Amino acid sequence: MHPFIRTIVTSRWLGICLAVALWVIAYPIAQQLKSQRSVTTLFAAHNPLLRDYQDMKTWFGDQDVLILMYRDQDLASQAGMERCQALAERLATIPDVASVLTPQRLNQLAEESSKNPLQLLTGASTPEPNAIPRLLRGDDPAAVELEKLFAGYTHSADYQYAAAVVIANTDQEGQTLQALNQAVQWWSQQPGVSEVSLVGEPVLVEQAFSLVETDGASLAIITILLLSLVLLIVLWDWRLVMLTTLVIGWSIVVTRALMVMLGISLSLIASIMTAIDTVVTVTAVVHLGVRYQSRRRRGDSVRQAMLESFRCLALPIFWTCATDAAGFFALGFSEILPVQEFGWMIGFSAINVCLALLLIGPTCLSLPEFPSARQSPRFAGGLAARLRTASGLIASRCVRHYRLIVAAGLVLMGLAVLLVANGETESSFLRNFRADSSIAQDYGNVEAKLGGAGVWDLVLDVPYPVTDSMLTKVDQLEQQLREDLAGPNGLTKVISVADAAQAFGQSRLGSLMNGTARIEAMRLRLPSFVGALISKPLAANGVPDDTKNRCKLRIMLRSSEALTTAQKQALMASVASIANEHQAQWAADSNWTANAAPLITGYYVMMTELVDQLIADQWRCFGVSAALIWILMVLANRSLRLASAALLPNLLPAFLVLAVTLLVGEKVNMGAAMIAAVSVGLSIDSSIHLMSHYRRRRMTDRPVSVVVVSAARQVGVAVCLSTLALVVGFGVLGGSEFIPTATFGTLVACTLVVGTVINLSLLPASIRMMDRDQ
Repeated sequence: MHPFIRTIVTSRWLGICLAVALWVIAYPIAQQLKSQRSVTTLFAAHNPLLRDYQDMKTWFGDQDVLILMYRDQDLASQAGMERCQALAERLATIPDVASVLTPQRLNQLAEESSKNPLQLLTGASTPEPNAIPRLLRGDDPAAVELEKLFAGYTHSADYQYAAAVVIANTDQEGQTLQALNQAVQWWSQQPGVSEVSLVGEPVLVEQAFSLVETDGASLAIITILLLSLVLLIVLWDWRLVMLTTLVIGWSIVVTRALMVMLGISLSLIASIMTAIDTVVTVTAVVHLGVRYQSRRRRGDSVRQAMLESFRCLALPIFWTCATDAAGFFALGFSEILPVQEFGWMIGFSAINVCLALLLIGPTCLSLPEFPSARQSPRFAGGLAARLRTASGLIASRCVRHYRLIVAAGLVLMGLAVLLVANGETESSFLRNFRADSSIAQDYGNVEAKLGGAGVWDLVLDVPYPVTDSMLTKVDQLEQQLREDLAGPNGLTKVISVADAAQAFGQSRLGSLMNGTARIEAMRLRLPSFVGALISKPLAANGVPDDTKNRCKLRIMLRSSEALTTAQKQALMASVASIANEHQAQWAADSNWTANAAPLITGYYVMMTELVDQLIADQWRCFGVSAALIWILMVLANRSLRLASAALLPNLLPAFLVLAVTLLVGEKVNMGAAMIAAVSVGLSIDSSIHLMSHYRRRRMTDRPVSVVVVSAARQVGVAVCLSTLALVVGFGVLGGSEFIPTATFGTLVACTLVVGTVINLSLLPASIRMMDRDQ
C-alpha cells in the first residue's frame, strides 16, 4: 500500500486533472437526470398492488382525478352557477385536462333532463323564471337524484362549497399541475370566492417531491456551510473545508451521471443522497484531518504528514466506503423499486467518495495552510485534549466491566427489536406533511366540507352490455356498503355508473330507456366521467374472453385520510368481503360467473401498504446488509472474532433510536423506516477506524485492555468531531415541512450521537470479550 500512496501523493496534480476531466464529462450527463413523480414509481414492476393499479388505468383510462374546492355562499343562485361556469371554462383551456365536472354542469344536465323528447329533438326551450338553479330546487325528480348522487362530490350538502372535479392526464414534468396551480391562484382572486383548495394524488406526490428537493438543496448548501464552520473552528484548516465541499460535490455529480447511464430516475427516496454522501465524506475527512494535523504538530513537513496520514488511513477509509457500499447494495433485495435504486445509487456514491478523496485530497492538502496551522487555537486544542481524555476514560471503564456492558447491549438490542417489530406505522401519506402546511390544510378543508379525501376503487367484472338486472345488483351492493360501512371511520361516499343510470332514469327521456341506453346517453353528455366508471368491452381491447363479452365496472369509494393503518386495512377487508359475497350470490342467481374476483385498488390502497412494505423489506435488507458487512469486516481485520465484536455495536444504534421514538408515542413513517437501512453505514465508519488503530497497536503484544483503550483515545477526537459536525448539519432537516425528511434528519442526528457513544463504550467492551491475550 505504501508505494501506491506515494504514487498518489507524488502524482497529485495528475490526480486533480483526472478528477476535473471526469467532472466535466459527468456534469452534462448528470443534468439529464429526471424525477419520477408518481405513486407507481414506488413499487417494483411485479408488485401485485402495482399490477392491479395499472390494470385499472388500462380499463378506465390513464387519468387522475383532482378536486378544486372553493367556498361560494351564493352557489345556490344563478350568479353562483355563472361563476362556476367561468371556472370550468378556465380549467378546460389547460391542454391535458380531459373534462371538468361542476355543479353548473350538473345543473345543465338537470335542465336538459326536464325537457320532453320533442324539445330535445327540436332544441326548443322554455325560459327559466326561477332564480334558484334547477339542480338545487328540489321539485324535479331527476334533479333531486342528480343532486343526491353528487352531494359531497361536486358540492357540499349546505351548498356553501362547490368543487370542480378535474379529470386530467398529469405529466411527469408537472406542467399540468403547474397550470392548475395558476388557475387556483387566479380563482382565489375572483370576487365571491374564498377558501380555494386543490387536492388529489398528483398534488400530494408533487408537493412531496418539491419539498424533498427543497430540503435537498438546503442540505447541500446550509449543511456544507455549517460543516465548514465547524471544521474551520475545530480543526483550523481551510483546506479540509475545501476538500469536504469538493468531495461531496464531485461524488454527487458523478453518481447522478451514473444514474442516468444506468437508467435510474430520481425518486422520492433517492433525494436523500446528499445526506448519506455527507456522512461518508465528513467522517473520512475529519479522520484524515486529525491525523494530518497531529503529524504536522510533531514537526513533519507537509509532504511527510500527507504521506503518513494517507498511509495510515487509506485502508480504513477504503473499508468504510466498501462497507457502506455493501450495506446499501443490500437494499437491492427490497420489493420497492425506488429503494432498490436508492441502494445502488448510494453504493456507487460511497465508492465515488473514496475515489474523490484519492484524486482530490493530496492536492488540497498541498495548498498553503494557515501560518499558525501547527499551533491550533487554544479552544480547539483544549477541546481535543478533553475529548481524548473522555474517550479513554469511557473505554477504560467499559473494558473493566466488559461482561456487564456486553450483556446490557444484548438486552437493549432484544428489547429494541421487539418494540420496533410491533411498532405502529403511519399509513396516511397526508400525515407526511405538517399540520400547518398548505397541502394539509387543503385536505383538511375538503375532508371537513365534502367528506373523506381518500379516494379508492372497487372494480367488478360484469357482462357487457350491462343490463338492468346487473345495475340492480350493483345498486344492492352499494346500498349494503353504505349501510354497513358508512361513518367517519368508514365510507363517506359510494358512487358508480348504476347511480348515474338511476338518476338519469328519473328524467322524461331516461324513463323511456333501459339501463344500457341510459349509460350510453350519459356517456354522450359526460364522456370522461362515465368512461371512468365503466370500461369498454374487454374483447374489444384485445383481452381474450372465451364465453361472452365482459367489461369492468368501477365503484368509486371515499374515506378519511386520517384513519390509522389498522382502520384502513379493516375497512378495505370489509369492502372486499361484502363484494365477494354479492358476486357469489350473482353467480348463484344466474348463469353468469365473473372471471375475476372483486378488485380493490387506487393510490389510497397503495399508500396504505407502502410503509408496511417498506418496513418488511427493511428487515430483510437489514439482515443481508449485516451479513455482507460482517464478511467485509472479516476481510478487513482478517479475524472472525473482531468482525463479530463489531456487529452488535453497529446494529444497536438505529434500533435503540427507533424504539425510543415509538416509546414517546411517534409512529414509524417513511423517514423512520429508512433509518434501519442506513444505520450500519452511519456507525460502521468509526468502528473501522477504531479497529484499524487497535490492530496496529496490537502487534506490539501489549494487553488487549490497554490497546483497546489506547485506540479509543486515538480515534475519539475524530469520532466526536465528525459527529458534532454531522449533527449540526442534519439539524437543518428537522424544520422541513415534509415530516419524513424532518424525521430522517432528526433520527440520523440521534443515531450518530448514540453510535458514537456505543463505539466508544460497547465496541471496546466487545473487543475485550472476543479478543484474548495470547
